[in-house]
Amino acid sequence: MIDDTHHALLKTAAESHDQLIARPAGLNTRAAKALFAKLCRTALAVEVVVTGDERHWHQDQRGPIGLRLTPAGQQSLGFGLAVSVLAASRPVLDAGSDRAEMKPRSGTKQALIIAMLRRDEGATLADLMAATGWLAHSTRAALTGLRKRGMILTKGCDAEGRTVYRLTDDATVEVR
Repeated sequence: MIDDTHHALLKTAAESHDQLIARPAGLNTRAAKALFAKLCRTALAVEVVVTGDERHWHQDQRGPIGLRLTPAGQQSLGFGLAVSVLAASRPVLDAGSDRAEMKPRSGTKQALIIAMLRRDEGATLADLMAATGWLAHSTRAALTGLRKRGMILTKGCDAEGRTVYRLTDDATVEVR
């Protein structure tokens, strides 16, 4: 599963204050992608958006993307779960992450969607499609992405019987 080289990378990350796994020097792009995917698949590390001055593996539309050691990764190395590690972990796709860390950059389509979903009247799929210029499947994928990030998305009907989506902070609401 994880060889000695990978184990050394994880151990170095566990001993660092930010828990970020450094991309090995001299690793070509293809090999780095494969290693990144392997570490994420094992659940020992999680993909996170980092600041420009932190260690990262690549960049995408969200910004620099790094790998952070998970609590499971720490346990596999024989380390206990430190509170600082749990507080430092801000996974991109983890449903348990802190909502304050999920604020999108202003002016983006994602920020527009979130603002529309937070309105009292919510937003229909057609509203979201018109605002973003996306097709239905892309708009639904964006909604799924919000759910995966831990946001609570509810579905209801408006007076005309159309499906309306809303974001809420109430964790007691049943999520579909």
